[in-house]
Amino acid sequence: MIQNSPDLITYKTNLDSCIAAIRRHKLDSSPAIKVLSLLNVTVYVLATRFIEASVKHIIHNCCIMRGDSQQQLEDLITSLKSFNNPEYGNIVRMFNDKLNFNINEGLSSRKFEQSDITFLNEVVNNRHRNVHANSDATTWYNSNQKDIEDFLREYPSIVKIIGYLDSIEFNRDTGTFLVQ
Repeated sequence: MIQNSPDLITYKTNLDSCIAAIRRHKLDSSPAIKVLSLLNVTVYVLATRFIEASVKHIIHNCCIMRGDSQQQLEDLITSLKSFNNPEYGNIVRMFNDKLNFNINEGLSSRKFEQSDITFLNEVVNNRHRNVHANSDATTWYNSNQKDIEDFLREYPSIVKIIGYLDSIEFNRDTGTFLVQ
C-alpha cells in the first residue's frame, strides 16, 4: 500500500479515478464501444506513467533524504529524464545506480512476489505494444489484446511494488537505505 508520500497517493488517486470512469463507461452505441477500446489502451499508458513518475519521485526524495547537494540533485534530475521504460529490470538498475539499493530485497522478504514483477512488466509491455508504431501498418490498430478486467488483475501488483519502494528510508547512522 502506498502511504508515505503524499505525491504518490495523489498520483494513485488520479489513476484510480480514471479506472473508475472507464468502468462506468456505458456501451450503448458503436462509438461508445470504440471509445472503450481506446480507454483500454489509455489505462495502460496512464499506469505506465504512474510507475515511471513514482520511481523518479521516490529516487529524488531518497537523494534529498541522503543529503545530496543542489548540484547533485540537478544532475539526478537530468539523469532521471532518460528513464522512460519502467520495466522491473530497469527499475532495479535505477535504484542500484542512484541509491545503491537493491529492490530485490522486497522479493526476498516477500513484500512482493515474482507474479507482481510479471504483472508490472506486462502492463509496461502492453503500453509499449500500443504506443510505438512499426513499419507494418497492419499492426497499428487493435494490437491491444487486453481490457480493463485484465488491467484490474495486474494493477494491485503495481501498487504493491510501488508501495514497497515508497517505504524506503535513509539511515543516517549507516548511510544506507532500508525498508522497515
